[in-house]
Amino acid sequence: MTFVVSIASNGAAWYDGFNYVDLLNPEAVRAFIKLGYDPYLRFKEKFGRFVPGVFTDEPNFSSSRPARRTGIPPRGHQHPIYSVPWTDKLPEIFKERRGYDLLARLPELFFNIGNYRKTRLDFWRTLTELFVESFTKQLYEWCDKHGLKFTGHLLAEDTLLSQLLTAGAVMPNYEYMHIPGIDHLGYRIWYLLLTAKQVASAANQLGKEHVLCETYGCTGNYPSFADRKWIGDFLLAMGVNLFTHHLVPYSMRGRRKRDYGLNFHWSQPWWRYNRLIEDYLARLSYVLSQGSRVVEVLVVHPIAGAWCSYTPVNESEVKKLDDDFRKLLEKLVELGVDFELGDELLLSKYAEATDSGFRVGRQVYKVVLIPPSPCILRSTLKLLEEYASKGGKIVFIEPAPSLVDGIESEELESLAKSCVKLDVNSLTLDSILADPLIKLEGEGTGKVLYHARKVGDQLAVFVANTSRENGFRIKLGVKGEWRVEEWDPLTGEIKEKGATLEGGRTWLEMTLHEVGSRLFVLEPGKPAEPRPEARFVEERIKGSWRLRLLDDNVLVVDYCELSVDGKNYGFLPTLRVQKILSEMGAGAKYRLKYRFTVKRKPSGDVWLVVEEGEKLKVMLNGAEVEWNGEHWIDWNFPKAKVTELVREGENVVEVEGVMNLDRYVEPVYLLGKFKVEIDGNKPYIDGDLPEEVELGDFTLKGLPFYAGRIILTREVDVKSGAALLELEGLNAALAVVRVNGEERFAFTPPYRVSLAGAVRESENKIEIELVGTLRNVLGPLHREDPTFIGPETFEDEMTWSDKYVLRPFGLRSIKFLYPKP
Repeated sequence: MTFVVSIASNGAAWYDGFNYVDLLNPEAVRAFIKLGYDPYLRFKEKFGRFVPGVFTDEPNFSSSRPARRTGIPPRGHQHPIYSVPWTDKLPEIFKERRGYDLLARLPELFFNIGNYRKTRLDFWRTLTELFVESFTKQLYEWCDKHGLKFTGHLLAEDTLLSQLLTAGAVMPNYEYMHIPGIDHLGYRIWYLLLTAKQVASAANQLGKEHVLCETYGCTGNYPSFADRKWIGDFLLAMGVNLFTHHLVPYSMRGRRKRDYGLNFHWSQPWWRYNRLIEDYLARLSYVLSQGSRVVEVLVVHPIAGAWCSYTPVNESEVKKLDDDFRKLLEKLVELGVDFELGDELLLSKYAEATDSGFRVGRQVYKVVLIPPSPCILRSTLKLLEEYASKGGKIVFIEPAPSLVDGIESEELESLAKSCVKLDVNSLTLDSILADPLIKLEGEGTGKVLYHARKVGDQLAVFVANTSRENGFRIKLGVKGEWRVEEWDPLTGEIKEKGATLEGGRTWLEMTLHEVGSRLFVLEPGKPAEPRPEARFVEERIKGSWRLRLLDDNVLVVDYCELSVDGKNYGFLPTLRVQKILSEMGAGAKYRLKYRFTVKRKPSGDVWLVVEEGEKLKVMLNGAEVEWNGEHWIDWNFPKAKVTELVREGENVVEVEGVMNLDRYVEPVYLLGKFKVEIDGNKPYIDGDLPEEVELGDFTLKGLPFYAGRIILTREVDVKSGAALLELEGLNAALAVVRVNGEERFAFTPPYRVSLAGAVRESENKIEIELVGTLRNVLGPLHREDPTFIGPETFEDEMTWSDKYVLRPFGLRSIKFLYPKP
């Protein structure tokens, strides 16, 4: 049997023609620090103030792993590549730490022979230690020495298998991060259950004040404030309390607009209102970074089971372990059991069995759960035996582990027999915790999360509904007698909250709307009497509304004819044209013809936008376009007034240029206060917008590509006692409601605003400002938005549709809510 050490060669496009470095080699990392970190010492007087820290993004030891099938000499047959990470000094380091020769047992890393369980565990444990010591610890120590915070996140933290392949285990790295962090990607939250619990658990145990998340990546151009709240609430409930947004582009030019956004850019229609959602997240982040989290259950992390099971020849055993572990964590959430995870390498350093509980760093737990896994470490077994001897509760979830350090263990078998054994499907709250500090009862099982923190003699409890479809009626019971305040992170207001005493608990009843959340602060004392939640009678406002655009409407022209040196390539999407020209390389001279139709010429001005148009020759209907320094999205989107050049019927924009490495073929845009309709797959300008409109989806009312703000206005007689105004079926980033000039904001279901102090018993001027997004102008325009949005989303020909696929923008109805007698 032959083994080959593969050294990655340069040429990887993702790494600008180079390749990834060996982060298991401390000398390579020291060279990286010298080249990449030391030069910044010239700004050291600003460290800790203007430069608070250093962010590392996706370090790992797997990016050079061979992924393709290759010919193996001398016969040249094609074989799949089965590989594991390697570094030059691994054999000698392994022998020093594990006491035997790794090279003699290499086959056991791939095949189930010999003592393969122990060999694999020792191998991956050694890699994990090397990665922490070589990369994470060295960067942490450099930052610590120079007054900087080391933060960021590792690659692929989300499953047992993915973290094994990229870092061995992620949790040990958090010991050497001042602000440990994770990554959030896409329109999804529950995939982060393990990821967020790993980082928050380590941070709480090690006394780290903040937990960071790189947030909103791969959500594209659409996310509303409600979307951002939904994602943010989940992360806050999990333990994140510091948000770093992805991403802030220098420009939206070319493919930058299709990067792994959300793009935090001043061209966003909601930019002027961004503080609303940021203040909400900031208030909660502050409260949820005070004191320490109250958690009573520790789940031992089963990465050792993954270590001893993994073979690149067959990953199914680790995938099964992943599935079983996730089912356990989801079951705990369903039961309303908050928990933290205990990494075994960290437990070996920071855990001890005490009479008051199982202590890990500053956290103390009442119950220790051992998840389904083939193996635990000997250091963990010693801790569990000591905790059991002190009467501590240990619960084994079947199938229970039988190996210690990869070897069958009678001691572990004996311990398991003396402890509680349960199947994940038979778990109940009482079987884990007989008298928990906090109980959740009512609807929304598994959808409602809570995060409780002890701050002195006070208790802060954040409750969040993760459902985007349903609201729930719930009861929250806190052991003891408490006086309760509700703190509103949307407004900063504080008010007393009534509660009842029953069974030795203070019970709070509440309704959590879709994506709803509540923050309570409790202190010892008698609660106020609860007041019944208000009930309302609805009255819809009927009729049309005056329409006013605060920004220009847009016609997107994203198909063109390409010709190069006299050869015509036909009528193609601009993304396809870009690909053709890129393959030709620098120096190709091209001509583009964009065609658009004006059925009826609008009465107002019309503007043409061509990206980097000032560097190109641009003609409209045969006349050269003159640029005057004005721009649209940013300075790379110059706009020219072409009112006199536009005509009814077909119009042609011609663009001539020379291809280079920094040239992009993009759509052209027409701007103005006109109406746009779409006939089949062909959008066109159709005169002026109406002055009055009915409520509904405004993409169907002349604004299919609109990326701005609209004002809807009318005068309404309001009956005495109106308490709230509700925007039903809102599809926008947010809405601004003005009643007789008094301003309110609605961006989370059920999209209600208070009328207190604003409404009068007569005619009232109601103004609704709907704030859009860039999605319907920058796309993706030819497919539905997937969960995960990146450059490939726009370019994938398998999902392409010539039809324009738009997100709704508008609202269904507006109604007043009156208190029900």
